[in-house]
Amino acid sequence: MKLRINGQVRDVECESNEMLSAVLRRIGLTGTKVGCGAGQCGACSVILDGQVVLSCIKKMSMIPENAEITTIEGIGTPEQLHPLQQAWITYGGVQCGFCSPGFIVSAFQLLKGNPSPTRQEVRDWFLKHRNACRCTGYKPLVDSVMKAAAVMRGELTMDDITYHAPADGNYYGTSIPRPAAIGKVTGTCEFGDDYTLKEMPADTLHLAVVLPDEAYAKILSIDTSEAEAMPGVFKVVTWENIQGDNSIFMPVMHSRSTCVGFEHQILNSEMVYHRGDVLALVCADTREQARAAAKMVKVELEPLAPFENILESLAPDAEQIHPDHPNMYIEQPLFKGEDTRKVLAESAYVVEGSFHSQRQPHLVIEPDVVQAYMEDNSLCVRCKSQMLSSTAGLIGTGVGFDAVDMRFILNPTGASFGYSISPKTPALAAAACLVTERPIAMTLSYEEHQRITGKRAPSYTNARLGCDKDGRLTGIEFEIAYDKGAYSEVAFILIPKGVRFMGTPYTIPNALGLSKGVMSNNAYSTAYKGFGAPQTCTASEQLMDMLAEKAGIDRFEFRYKNVYRPGDLNLNGEPYDVYPMVDILDKMRPYYYEAVARAKAENTPEKRRGVGITCCHYNVCSDASDHCGGCSGTQPGWHHHQLQHLAGYGPGL
Repeated sequence: MKLRINGQVRDVECESNEMLSAVLRRIGLTGTKVGCGAGQCGACSVILDGQVVLSCIKKMSMIPENAEITTIEGIGTPEQLHPLQQAWITYGGVQCGFCSPGFIVSAFQLLKGNPSPTRQEVRDWFLKHRNACRCTGYKPLVDSVMKAAAVMRGELTMDDITYHAPADGNYYGTSIPRPAAIGKVTGTCEFGDDYTLKEMPADTLHLAVVLPDEAYAKILSIDTSEAEAMPGVFKVVTWENIQGDNSIFMPVMHSRSTCVGFEHQILNSEMVYHRGDVLALVCADTREQARAAAKMVKVELEPLAPFENILESLAPDAEQIHPDHPNMYIEQPLFKGEDTRKVLAESAYVVEGSFHSQRQPHLVIEPDVVQAYMEDNSLCVRCKSQMLSSTAGLIGTGVGFDAVDMRFILNPTGASFGYSISPKTPALAAAACLVTERPIAMTLSYEEHQRITGKRAPSYTNARLGCDKDGRLTGIEFEIAYDKGAYSEVAFILIPKGVRFMGTPYTIPNALGLSKGVMSNNAYSTAYKGFGAPQTCTASEQLMDMLAEKAGIDRFEFRYKNVYRPGDLNLNGEPYDVYPMVDILDKMRPYYYEAVARAKAENTPEKRRGVGITCCHYNVCSDASDHCGGCSGTQPGWHHHQLQHLAGYGPGL
């Protein structure tokens, strides 16, 4: 085909059913990103004959000869930024940056047809064209469009929207640009899949994963013969080929745990424990060949009745999911102050309830991408990770390579929000590299990414809370159980959060609590923003509303009366690092009552209006190293510090 791409006529060879995004990326225009691959996230946005289109679902057969296409590379360059690109840098539009090219391309077409949009029109445009962002909260994106529009109308200059360093050198509180911002807004920054396309050698093997159709089953057989006969296939790797002990070493470093933390295999051998387990890896010359062959791997399973939630796996007659530990494998108790049975019996008001918080996927725009290769006798793994320096110690024994000779390189990352603490996908690529003795590249589809990676743990809570006649909290009793899913990963960090954050940020003098970690056949849970605290707030904030109503006190004033103040201690008898809640609520009070007044004025039988409020506080350790082995580990540096102890050890640890 002849296409006019970014003003230049290009001869392009392609298949009729190939997607436009794949063609653009193959000819070097990797600023067009592919996230979901289903036309839902907007990362692949380009302009086709004056219309914003989602190129990951636009087949070449649908594109006319001589069509005009504009990508991010045709809008501006690092040396000559477009006002949109400069505004994205200055006003916080670029954060992880994976979605930035798609947003900027989309906004470019918006301003071409509407040079003076309102903020709502900008939002409506992005919604219409399915531009999704997980980092910014969208306000900085709208800010960026509005500033760029002002430059394009001649009301501002490029210098006006360019960041200038303060004369005194104090950058605190300023909008200093991110170091990689220019590359991200121009599409020149190489994310994981871009590196595969541009930098990996010609003999690279591409991986496709084989996933089970069941959540819980016995593996009877895995037949790879037909798949290995497929075109381009070099090897189908199963657990029998793994050179190490095939385990992901995430120890449950908790004195009360009955689970060691060796139950998560790289490739499953005898059992399927959830739908994200990987049974085999197809290694082929191209991604398409690997995926075609993966469909030909014959897996015979004996399905078992899965435990779909921990209410089932906690039942008295529930069978044990893993053979070496019970389904409930950690119980962390809490005792504070006086006997809560007596305290609550004597309290003026008491409320109780059962609460549930759901499983939550991280929903990053960029699915997981990993490369692995040998260089100077080192096993090099490129990936996204929030525990980069510790990963060698977590997978070295499993893949059978000395951890001190493994090198991990952080790819530019299209967000994580916690899930990349898990070493699962680096382990898959590293194992395949060692088995095949070839460079490896693995790009998960979005469905595969969702199935394989960890999630926020659901929780179930029973609790009751009391206060005196003046509304002062007297005591709390609670039991919270986290659904850890199929594996115990990071359980030793999560479970103590239940007894640390329940009832935060309020002063509760008396408490009796229990936090549990429980197995199910769901996706295993891992770190997520707030890690363990949102589940406690789900219960305690509803209890606060219920108790305020029962005591006849406005929910705002009830919270104000009970938030901690200097000198107050948390449920574990420890002081907080900071005591900001009174000041925060003092500043919030006029806004709250303004909202209440507006809700009352606008409330009708047809459209009910109300105002909600919630408080939370995520305390951190002031010095992570002082708490190794004892602290509940709210600070990311803490569990990194713990696992750093493992990084220098190889097979045999």
